[in-house]
Amino acid sequence: MLGSQTASNRIRRRCGGELKRCEMHEEDDAEVRSILERIASYYGFVPRIYQELQRNPEAFKAFFYKNEQLATDRALPGLTKELIAIGAAAALGSEYCLETHVEGAKRLGALEDQIFLAILLGASVAETTALSKSLRAWQR
Repeated sequence: MLGSQTASNRIRRRCGGELKRCEMHEEDDAEVRSILERIASYYGFVPRIYQELQRNPEAFKAFFYKNEQLATDRALPGLTKELIAIGAAAALGSEYCLETHVEGAKRLGALEDQIFLAILLGASVAETTALSKSLRAWQR
């Protein structure tokens, strides 16, 4: 967690050297604030994508509720979902997403070997994709 900061302080964004919240309608503001507090309580911080998406409350809520549905689906355990997200972040080269999901996996009890394997698998998929596309293009 972020020390003694309150959830509402954690959901503020840094803009131009000062902390401020994005402008939004009052009814949107209350729902967005509630969602941001839930996100902060899960991750211990608010990932950058949510900080930015709150500029458009409808897009923010749609993105959050879709991801919440996927995160709470019981077809896979939470740790498995975080390891899949780690592999996908590695494949896409998304350092920030990788850091976020590594923290989520650790919070759910992931072992270092599990995280390492997820990274290797994701990177291998990316490598295979690049190689197969390149070979097909070369053979045309």
